[in-house]
Amino acid sequence: MLAAGGLGLGAAFLAACGGDNGDNGDNGSTGAKDASGLLTEPVDTTKQAKRGGVLKRNGNTDGTMDPNQSVGGVSPFLEMVYSRLVTWKPGANRPAAEDQLVGDAAESWEYSPDRLTINLKLRQNMKFHNIAPVNGRALDVEDVLWSWKRFSETSASRGAIANSANPNAPVLSVTAPDARTLQIKLREPITYALSLFGAREQVNISPKEAATQSVLDLRTQYLGTGPYQIGSYQPSVAFTFKRNPDYWDKDNVFADEIHYPLIPEYAASLAQFRAGNTYVMGGFSIIAAGAPSVSQEDVITLKKDIPAINMFAGDYGAAATRMLFGRRTPAFRDERVRLAMQMSFDRETWIDTLLNGANFEKAGLAIEKSWLGPFPNTGKTFEGWRLEPRDEKSFGPNAKYYQHNIEEAKKLLAAAGFGTGLDVTASYPAPGGADIPARHGMASEAGFRFKENPVDNVTEFIPKYRDVQADFEGVCYKGTIVVSADPVDRMSSLFWSKSGSAFMGFDSGGKGDGSGDPFVDQTLEKARTEPDLAKAKSLLNELERYLAPKAYGIHVGLAGATAFHMAWPAVGNFWALQGSYHSNVYTPSTRWWVDDTKPPFKPA
Repeated sequence: MLAAGGLGLGAAFLAACGGDNGDNGDNGSTGAKDASGLLTEPVDTTKQAKRGGVLKRNGNTDGTMDPNQSVGGVSPFLEMVYSRLVTWKPGANRPAAEDQLVGDAAESWEYSPDRLTINLKLRQNMKFHNIAPVNGRALDVEDVLWSWKRFSETSASRGAIANSANPNAPVLSVTAPDARTLQIKLREPITYALSLFGAREQVNISPKEAATQSVLDLRTQYLGTGPYQIGSYQPSVAFTFKRNPDYWDKDNVFADEIHYPLIPEYAASLAQFRAGNTYVMGGFSIIAAGAPSVSQEDVITLKKDIPAINMFAGDYGAAATRMLFGRRTPAFRDERVRLAMQMSFDRETWIDTLLNGANFEKAGLAIEKSWLGPFPNTGKTFEGWRLEPRDEKSFGPNAKYYQHNIEEAKKLLAAAGFGTGLDVTASYPAPGGADIPARHGMASEAGFRFKENPVDNVTEFIPKYRDVQADFEGVCYKGTIVVSADPVDRMSSLFWSKSGSAFMGFDSGGKGDGSGDPFVDQTLEKARTEPDLAKAKSLLNELERYLAPKAYGIHVGLAGATAFHMAWPAVGNFWALQGSYHSNVYTPSTRWWVDDTKPPFKPA
């Protein structure tokens, strides 16, 4: 069942769903020692770094360049080209923590006593790329105001942030009292307000000249104030980015160029990496495989075939996509039916097979394992916020609702009136991946009979499934829309009934009206404005336990396990300095440097 077909949803599926390319946190330490002899420890070599060279990455898609529409495979380009008001200080051998916000286009900020206003000072002498029509002019507040206006009117995630798009969204306005000051007004004193302006999918600052599309069309032109500017672009072939000589933090940008050949086929991408023509293959889960990630099935073979390549223990590999239950299907309004689906999944088998866990352990590699419960992410970045369903001691008795229990699943279905099973239509952007029949095969043991419904992403999936808050029949697979990396915000986007299009469309009364769950709403509304971190964590933990038997939406990744990254030694600083949890393989491109004394470079 699990080995059938090629493995992987593919980056295209994750991008189409609007999710981030891997739902990742730090793998942490289990206390077990690696006995494989295969791993390389990441080392911060910033003091030895030298400027210059070409960093050869790999990509798999281009698509639109629009900073308000780009998702999935092209998101890393946004990080290099555009600045945001704030960003995260890189973490040392782990993802940056959410309390480590640092300035980007804003060099400082302060909150009003009531926490309803944030005043930010714009960084001086920050310049746009020296490309027409802006030609290296200085950034000003009008650029930020234009970027906010464009985001709030056109971005797919505007409803989670801009009050003009959703009356429950937190940001009422962004204005400029003077030439150096920006003022953000909030509807309520949410604790993570500023981090909303740090994620790469949100307010990327672009020049005001783009207000006239004939002057600057952001759909076809990258132009910002970020560390790299576009050098050349051949559609469907390659991007080349050049170091921005006027970048404000130029001391932390090393490579002169970053070259991204676009290689959609996994086998070709792997071949280029093996040959040393590209230098990095990040390792997410097999279900998120396809260029540029290395399939976890290939990791050990690759390392043994080419010992010079470094292998790093990285994040959990887990898909960001959720199974949503359509509220037009009366059966899914019954908690017992949803719970039967949840308990039909064998998360340990998922880890051992699709995540290659059994083979890693057989090779002597210590891996950390996780079952995916209601919390959207795994990893040490979220220690204290996230409870581990695999650990009943910490999660509590409701952890049993994530255990594989076919007998109980059948009883639940029968009690709900489906003793002979239930027919289910499953919709997702075509073509899907082999993990879908694997999951459906597990659920079939409990009595679920699936009809596959792969549909065109643009014409069918987005308008009829992704953005309708579960107003459809059957189930669908929807990627998590990234708003910010804050844990309360991540939970709110999925479970708060007022969050906009990211809300999963459930209700606690079984009416199918998508009205949400009053207890969930009340708990999240408390957590959103709770300044005491310990109290906020306690609220989220209480909510996680409550949500376990509700099964309002199920992580389709089911479980996570340590994923392994591969990089040639020529990439200095690889994995030593990491960005925020959802961009670990991309953000540090500015901190990596090219050491031409190490492989794949050959001695003269």
